[in-house]
Amino acid sequence: MGARQNGVDGAIALLLALSRHNGRAALSVLMAECGLARASLHRIALTLEAAGLVRRERGWLSLGPAAAAFAPGPAAQHWMGLEARPVRSIVAERGSQGLYAGPIVLSPPPVRRASGRFRIGFSNASMANPWRVALVHSVEFAVSRLGGAVHRLTVKHAGDDGAQQARDIDAMVAQGVDGLLVSAAAPDAMVPALERAMAAGIAVVLVDRGVAAAAPHTSFVNTDDRAIGQVTALWLAERLKGKGRILLLAGEPEAEPAQDRLAAARAVFAGFPELDLLPVAWTRWLRETGRDVVREHLRAGTSIDGVWCDSGLQGVGSLQAFIESGVSRGKIPPHTGGDLNLAYKLAIRHGVPLAAMDSPPAMGRRAVEVLFAAMLGQWVPSRVDVSSAVVLTKGAATRSVKADIWAEDHVRWDLPDDLVLHSGLGDAYNPRSFRIHYAGNSYNRSAARRVS
Repeated sequence: MGARQNGVDGAIALLLALSRHNGRAALSVLMAECGLARASLHRIALTLEAAGLVRRERGWLSLGPAAAAFAPGPAAQHWMGLEARPVRSIVAERGSQGLYAGPIVLSPPPVRRASGRFRIGFSNASMANPWRVALVHSVEFAVSRLGGAVHRLTVKHAGDDGAQQARDIDAMVAQGVDGLLVSAAAPDAMVPALERAMAAGIAVVLVDRGVAAAAPHTSFVNTDDRAIGQVTALWLAERLKGKGRILLLAGEPEAEPAQDRLAAARAVFAGFPELDLLPVAWTRWLRETGRDVVREHLRAGTSIDGVWCDSGLQGVGSLQAFIESGVSRGKIPPHTGGDLNLAYKLAIRHGVPLAAMDSPPAMGRRAVEVLFAAMLGQWVPSRVDVSSAVVLTKGAATRSVKADIWAEDHVRWDLPDDLVLHSGLGDAYNPRSFRIHYAGNSYNRSAARRVS
């Protein structure tokens, strides 16, 4: 491992390595670059985390909030993850291009309000699946960390009703919120309400979805949905050696993440002319719908060599349908789609080759950080991407797609099936027991259906 280092030299090496990796890197990468044994790295990381210099996640390390004090401007943005992240180029030999991460475009701060402590509203599309539960938890946790800086948090769930969401936004504006987080049910329906909010000097941060109709906003926090579609489609095409019949199980047809993932996957599959794509089935990210679609294909005798899912939310249903049909272990066709703990559990238990890039609910926490900066009067990036790792079951790597982390190391056998990973809420996060200790004066949450 190289020359022996003392703790100070190791800490400096670790911080410099994180800086080279845009503020976040896998532990295995940091061990190799810093010449640190695993025990030494963990000991140093614990000390740095106590000082706020780093944050620890499962298998990853990132710069913490105190790192912002070392330099102004872009360097101070690392702890919030506001830097432009390069997107890996996949299939260079086939002429495809990695998405261009261009210069950061900044949005001006809203007109500051006179209140000493901020009032925040979160208009959420729905609580229709476990991913959305994790997103809400991520937002709630981030606001709770702001302590006395926040006077009130109001959360309203629209039940996937765009008109209701527009009314919710107008209601929160009338209640005097200083900042709005919005995850859109139907982008077109909320445009007038967002225009009114921004005209009133309210910062608006969209999270996960909402920009298809060019809805007015201060910032948009998301992950790279096109990369999710590209990487998983390339893996499946290479896994099948460019031949076979693929079933496409997409998410929600009105949601931009599902649209972008599917379009990117189709573009990759088009480079493999001997692949036969079955008609797209829209599942609305529901386990039951994924299971029903696959059951019907199996009953009809449809030959399926691979199943492309843009998320494990519906991928779990597909896996369950194959298992229930009596397909023996190791014979279920390769699948894509992560996010849900059960997707990884089923793939590992039943020997199913799996590839995934989780859509990180941690974007909710990041959105709160961006909103808070805007309300403080700071310029913020107009777009923030929260990165995700490539997760593969062991032995499933292909020529172009390698694992950032193995599914066997990513899965949480000790936590519930409905856990959504990459929440940014730490290794102990459990959606069934999650509670926040809110330091503000009030916290209002509209009635929400918890998903089991």
